[in-house]
Amino acid sequence: MNTLQVALIGIIVAVVAGIIGFNKWQEKRYWYRANRALPNAQRDPLRERVDDSEIPSALSEPENGKQAINGHDRGDADGQIAVSLEGKRNQQIYNQPPRQRVHPPLPDRLNPRIDCCIRIEAVEPIEVPRFWAAQAEVFDEISRPLRWYAFDDRENQWRRINGNAVGAHHWFLAALQLVDRGGVVSEGDFLRYTRGVQRLADQFRSVPAGIPSRAEILENAKALDRFCAEVDVQIAINLVAMQPMLGSHIFTLAEAEGLRLEGDGSFHARAADSRTLYMLSNGETALFERSTMAGLRTRRLNLILDLPRVIDAASEFEEMMRFAVHLAKKLGADVVDDNGRPFGAESINAIRTRIRHYQTRMSEEGIPPGGSLARRLFSA
Repeated sequence: MNTLQVALIGIIVAVVAGIIGFNKWQEKRYWYRANRALPNAQRDPLRERVDDSEIPSALSEPENGKQAINGHDRGDADGQIAVSLEGKRNQQIYNQPPRQRVHPPLPDRLNPRIDCCIRIEAVEPIEVPRFWAAQAEVFDEISRPLRWYAFDDRENQWRRINGNAVGAHHWFLAALQLVDRGGVVSEGDFLRYTRGVQRLADQFRSVPAGIPSRAEILENAKALDRFCAEVDVQIAINLVAMQPMLGSHIFTLAEAEGLRLEGDGSFHARAADSRTLYMLSNGETALFERSTMAGLRTRRLNLILDLPRVIDAASEFEEMMRFAVHLAKKLGADVVDDNGRPFGAESINAIRTRIRHYQTRMSEEGIPPGGSLARRLFSA
């Protein structure tokens, strides 16, 4: 080892010793200032060394063999573990799972039996006009009724949206009606619907929640459609006259009984809540129109009771029958069934039995006659 190496080693040792000495000096200086800052009677637990024997055990075994926690017996009369307020105040819970958004339930109007519902959740609120314009492009080829809802966080409820809606929301809901009087949704429409929702979600960087199984949804929809076809019954009473019945006379008699001529070309008898109870229509090709009633002539009138859409069809049939007899008397017509046979007591009793049978079946299937679900299923 030459002189240069010895000198370098000595310098390194001196530097290390200087650093250690400086650190010791800084430490003594800190403790000196800390002692001056604290009163003599005040303890500083950070500067004290505590013997392990002085630390109380969190769990101790009392003489009676019961386990105690922090000095409180687990077998207390109230069955609770006492925890000091000081401990609660200083405690921080780190193992609590993060709060998650709960899926809001479906709107009251929708029903999983006939609506295929898919929620879309966005991290950032989406402006309704932008969303509506985008969905109109995606779903322009869907032939089934499609409804859209947005969840209002302030009101805590779903609101149906359309092209005039405004605002911004995190939750949107698509609802495709699967069954109505037009039949069951086609597989093509169902695929266009589910793929369209996914495409729309991707466009807004959102997540579609719960895209359903195609096979299960379509099978359930077909079964429901078969049942609806079995109970989709309309009761008709016909008035047939040898001489033409005058439109002006028909109009006056219908209005006097509380029926009103509506845009579909028929007179409607409505309940207090505006539901149609039964209709009076022209049995020939021309529709009833207010502007042409004065010159209208017809030899046939039809009174129609749409059984699935009426709550108490038995009572409404009796009222419709009474009105038919009244019209026939005033217009010089005969009351007959669809086969042209006069309505007798036997025919009326048979219709009453049919009404009870079909409405009972609907109730047992969970589709109350005249309810909101029935009115949607048995819509055109």
